[in-house]
Amino acid sequence: MNTIRLECTTGGHNKFYEFLGIESKGRFTVKGLYGAIGQAPKEAVIYDGDDKNEANFEYDKKLAEKKKKGYVVVSRDGKPEQPAAEEKKTVIFQ
Repeated sequence: MNTIRLECTTGGHNKFYEFLGIESKGRFTVKGLYGAIGQAPKEAVIYDGDDKNEANFEYDKKLAEKKKKGYVVVSRDGKPEQPAAEEKKTVIFQ
């Protein structure tokens, strides 16, 4: 399972959004867990199907939407994210 966590703590916000990428038996599922930091998360399915490229496309679309709203990536697979001088393209499934 791949995880990417974003947080938005600007402008009085204290929110998170976490992507979960699950690959099982030829199916690709991208879930979003979100809510206030420190509270129980809500869950949304972003993509569930057998097309890895479509799963990565839907993930990338949602990631761009969250970044536009001020979220920043804080960790990948539980490891702290180092600030990058330049944003690189990411996929949830390799």
